[in-house]
Amino acid sequence: MTMSTARLGAIVGLLASALAGAQDCSRDCLRHHLDAYLAAITSHNPGAGDLWVGFRQTENSVVIPEGQGAWKDITALGSVQRRYLDPVQSQAGYFGTVFMGKEEAVVAIRLKVQRDQVTEAQWFIARKSDPGLTGEPGKTPFNLDTLRSTLPAQRVVPRAQRMPRAVMQAVVNSYFDGITSHNGYIVKGHPGCSRYENGFPTFNSPMKPGMDVGNDGRTDCRTQGDFGVAIVALRNFYVIDEEAQTVMVEGLFRREAGSPKRRNHFTELFHLDHGKIRDIHAVFYYPPDSLPVPNWPPYDGLFALPANYR
Repeated sequence: MTMSTARLGAIVGLLASALAGAQDCSRDCLRHHLDAYLAAITSHNPGAGDLWVGFRQTENSVVIPEGQGAWKDITALGSVQRRYLDPVQSQAGYFGTVFMGKEEAVVAIRLKVQRDQVTEAQWFIARKSDPGLTGEPGKTPFNLDTLRSTLPAQRVVPRAQRMPRAVMQAVVNSYFDGITSHNGYIVKGHPGCSRYENGFPTFNSPMKPGMDVGNDGRTDCRTQGDFGVAIVALRNFYVIDEEAQTVMVEGLFRREAGSPKRRNHFTELFHLDHGKIRDIHAVFYYPPDSLPVPNWPPYDGLFALPANYR
């Protein structure tokens, strides 16, 4: 029995539609939606953002109705603007700064696009006046001048130098494994690799005895492994930009039992070269124990560890 040309064409068409649905948005499509969304935010106009009817947005894990929060507060994009695209996951990322009135804040945004509309927006926002590690106002790490002088790369890496996305994720995951295991030797980073929290440098200080993994006695991105973190939870690799060899990943530092330090919820932006981490730029905030973080499935609420945790 042979299949008619018309029937074969219909089947091929259905398969093509299914494959197109698996990758909802190309790089150009993602860039268009990200730019339109950012323009809508800065003009206080949700109607211009290509938003889906079921659109959901969080800001530091709090759900924000359209027209409130960032829709009212943000007046312009800031002095640092970086965009990263992942058509495999139909997600775009923005890392940089925005003006909230006269105050310039450091932000990271995860944007989901499906059916040619923006369905999700997740914001990480850090301000100079924000609570720090123990909840004290104005104590969060923050340095805009340093961020501006150490800009994350915006680049197109030649194809011959690109790692596939699975390798990129594994290299970045080694950083979190190093923190959880308190062992910098696990981290796949270049000697001297840099790391910044809201622009504040967290490297190049004198190394603790026994922790030097090969940077002339100075800390780098591999040697920050023992600072009271019980586990790095979430590890949501929401943008793996193969063209830029850049990864944006959401995570949560859960503290050891009884620690007075708050959890850290963050996006970290990784640039990779030749199989290793070159630099990390993070947007951090410190949620109170009562706040459900990240407030996105499947991890709707990872609270602080109880004092009797075993």
